[in-house]
Amino acid sequence: MELLQRFPLPRRLSARLWLLTLPSGLLSFERRQRIPRMPIGRGRFLGLGLVAAGGALLLRSRRAGGRDESGAGGLSRFRDRPAVAGALLALGGVGLLLRSLMVTAYVLGLAFAFARDAVELEAPELPGGGSGDNDWEYDETQV
Repeated sequence: MELLQRFPLPRRLSARLWLLTLPSGLLSFERRQRIPRMPIGRGRFLGLGLVAAGGALLLRSRRAGGRDESGAGGLSRFRDRPAVAGALLALGGVGLLLRSLMVTAYVLGLAFAFARDAVELEAPELPGGGSGDNDWEYDETQV
């Protein structure tokens, strides 16, 4: 834990950054540097199950509504924030499907840092919010 405190890591990461921008940058870096892919063969299709489980957790978090901020650390943080857990599962599944060593290591590092309360990950939100109301209403603005 002391090692993580020495690095100038940001305390809070937005969902767009940790879920979209950084993984795509890692994939680009991995391909340009010609880092070898994971030798898992057909085992990479386990990633489909991880992506499906992550999607199910994201949908569960949408129905559950808000999040519980109990302040507990460890694995209970994932239980309290199912959208973050679902997004990490789905991203890990994508890393397995692509046989990307960098993306898989990135997901494991994020999960470790989030569980140890070293970084706060913003939960990804699906369109429509968690309240069930239609947030995409037409406001009759004319252009």
